[in-house]
Amino acid sequence: MPGDRAAETALLTARGEAAAWRLGAAQAWVERYPNDPAARQEFGELLRERGEVEAAIAQFQAAMKSPATRIAALVGLGRCFATKQLFDLAVAQLSTAKAELGAMTEQKKEVLYELGTALEAMGRREEAMAEFKAIYSEDIGFRDVLAKVNGYYGR
Repeated sequence: MPGDRAAETALLTARGEAAAWRLGAAQAWVERYPNDPAARQEFGELLRERGEVEAAIAQFQAAMKSPATRIAALVGLGRCFATKQLFDLAVAQLSTAKAELGAMTEQKKEVLYELGTALEAMGRREEAMAEFKAIYSEDIGFRDVLAKVNGYYGR
């Protein structure tokens, strides 16, 4: 029932416990299988979500050595660098990911969006808008791209 504080507290507690369990399981898997790039990618994502950015960067750097996890790891690195406000490093990682992707897929839209966001944070509005418009031309409903493009042309 909405507004039930006890239920909301129990739900938050359960979510926290589940997240801690997932993190512990991912860490144990990486320790047992240190050469598993998918495990490192997943562990990196969990660390990033938890705010442990430096530790996540190390996991993404290891995961990007495998073709199967390379793009996701580059995106993870880009997000970590953006969190640390190292936007030039974020743009470099995301630009590499963009260059390695072909046709417009959900993954490519994610890369372009993150790249546009990092460019926007650097004050490079025209370049950022080019990334958002590339998404807009394929999927007007992706995140808040419609509002970003409309806001740009509404100036």
